[in-house]
Amino acid sequence: MSQKIDKAITRGLLAGYGGKTKFVSIQRGTFELKSSRFADDGIEYIDQWLPEDTGGGQELVRAGGEKFTRLYAGGLVKPERLKELGITGKDVIQFLIKQISFLGEKTRLFADCHPDTQDNWKYDYQLVESENEVGVSVGKETIKYKNNLVFVYYLLLGEVR
Repeated sequence: MSQKIDKAITRGLLAGYGGKTKFVSIQRGTFELKSSRFADDGIEYIDQWLPEDTGGGQELVRAGGEKFTRLYAGGLVKPERLKELGITGKDVIQFLIKQISFLGEKTRLFADCHPDTQDNWKYDYQLVESENEVGVSVGKETIKYKNNLVFVYYLLLGEVR
C-alpha cells in the first residue's frame, strides 16, 4: 500500500469531520444513510454511514490508481452510561476528531497507535490482524474516559483490485 492511499483516507476523513464536505442523505436499498464526498489533487473519497451514534458505514477511496474500501462498525456506549460518567456523545466524538487530526496517518490504518492519556481521555488503535498478500486488515479503535470504555469501532480495510 502506498503512502498516497494513507494520506487520501486520512484527508477525506478529516475533511468530513472538519466540516469541509457537505453531508447529504442517500438511500441504499431501504436504508437512509448520510454521505459525504471529498475530491482534491487526484483523491476521491466517499463516506456513507448510518446516522445513528452506534452503527457503522463504509468509506471508498481512490488515489494514484489504487482503490480501497474501509468498513467500520461500532460507536458510543449507551447514553445512560455517558450520563453516569458526566460526558456526552458529542464530547466523545470531539475527542475522536482531535485524535485523528493530531495523529493523521498514524492511526486507523496498518499499525498500532497508543498515544498518551490526555485529561482522563485515552485513545487506542490496535491492528488486530493483517494479510498483506491479500491487502486486508482489521483494526480496533477505542476511547476510554476515566478508564471506562465509551467508544469502539472495528475497522476492516481492504484493497480493491
